[in-house]
Amino acid sequence: MADNKGVMICGEIAEGKLSSITTELLGIGRKLADALGEELSAVLIGENIGNFAAEAIKYGADKVYVIDNALFKNYVTDSYVAAMEKLCKEVSPNILLMGQTAVGRDLAPRLAFRLDTGLTTDCLELSIAPDSKLMLQSKPVYGGNAMSIRICEKTRPQMATIRPKSMEPLNSDDSRKGEVVNFDPAVDASAIKT
Repeated sequence: MADNKGVMICGEIAEGKLSSITTELLGIGRKLADALGEELSAVLIGENIGNFAAEAIKYGADKVYVIDNALFKNYVTDSYVAAMEKLCKEVSPNILLMGQTAVGRDLAPRLAFRLDTGLTTDCLELSIAPDSKLMLQSKPVYGGNAMSIRICEKTRPQMATIRPKSMEPLNSDDSRKGEVVNFDPAVDASAIKT
């Protein structure tokens, strides 16, 4: 756990641009990373997506991991989980965020299981506790009549999915600079069962 550093978001691309959930994730990710004094990284997975890395940097990322391969043209559970597992084990993020979307609802619990960590889904608010530096994850319970605040004390990464339209994206800043890292997870096509 002591080696886990940084906030990582798993972005999505839709209709030829970063999806709105990705810019929201970058906005909240930037807030959490700044509160911890750590780096914000984004992961983009797909085919021919390298040009979106600069856009993710403009919306707050310090580093963007690009997993660009024909194998990832469409979302397939087996390939995406394998790729994210390898990246997370190599990078060791402290916090990992995804959208509460069709992709996030499928990918996040499977990845949490493989990383042997917890997951809070459908969060409406995220913040950092000033004393413990743990992520406070607020989600609705009892049909939305109450809010539950959860923390992940013992395992890393601390994982959460956020509900679309619940977080504010940052304004795009063309002057922001960041690093783009092409990552090859070496996923074997024969291992994909679906």
